[in-house]
Amino acid sequence: MDKKADGEVALDQTDRRIIRLLVEDAGLSNNQLAEKVGLSPAPLSRRLARLEASGVIRHTVIVDPRAAGIGFQAFLEVTLERTAPKVGERFIDLVRRMPEVVECHTVAGDFDFLLKIAVKDVADYRRLLWSEFERIGEIKTLRSTILLDSPKMQVSALP
Repeated sequence: MDKKADGEVALDQTDRRIIRLLVEDAGLSNNQLAEKVGLSPAPLSRRLARLEASGVIRHTVIVDPRAAGIGFQAFLEVTLERTAPKVGERFIDLVRRMPEVVECHTVAGDFDFLLKIAVKDVADYRRLLWSEFERIGEIKTLRSTILLDSPKMQVSALP
């Protein structure tokens, strides 16, 4: 695994297989993973360490929203009054402090940011919009799309 000229990490077939197997089942032990990839545990551990150190893979926990009492999710399209860098940076800083915002994406198109919101219920969502977002003066428009179901969710993918 080497770095390309643009800073991107070059992944070989073994690296890609390790990643695919971990995406399918992150609970595999090193011995199980080594066996599936065709390496002994020591070289596998070195590869995993390099993949982690380079930032290619990270460890995270996926929470089931329903099991955690999150009964309402929405995507919130946000358009700012001005798109100057400092305005966007301030918005991102404020959004990072809101635990209800579980994802924040800067986008190009009809709006500036796409947020994923996870709250207890509709009343909690209204509270968030009216008390938290109302305080951000740079917001020009907000548009909500209610999430009904997520029949496919893939946290990680390799082309």
